[in-house]
Amino acid sequence: MGTSNTPSPDIQMVPLTEGGLELEMSEMECLSVRTLLEANGIEVIVQGASQMPNLPYEILVPASQLEAAVRIVTEARADGAAAVDESSAG
Repeated sequence: MGTSNTPSPDIQMVPLTEGGLELEMSEMECLSVRTLLEANGIEVIVQGASQMPNLPYEILVPASQLEAAVRIVTEARADGAAAVDESSAG
């Protein structure tokens, strides 16, 4: 999977987990979260060992956008869970 564009050196990148999210993502999950965040204007760097797909990936975001990134991921998870509940009930 590799990393996305390298940010300028003056931007402090922090793990998305610093925002209180517990994330251990596979490559596919990481790609989905990365796409979601980038679609919302948040710069993303993905760290992981593509040679060892059993190891989790880590998403880094600018420290100044950490709160927004956590909110976006949390809302997306809640929306996904609600959709599953609706389809199960119907």
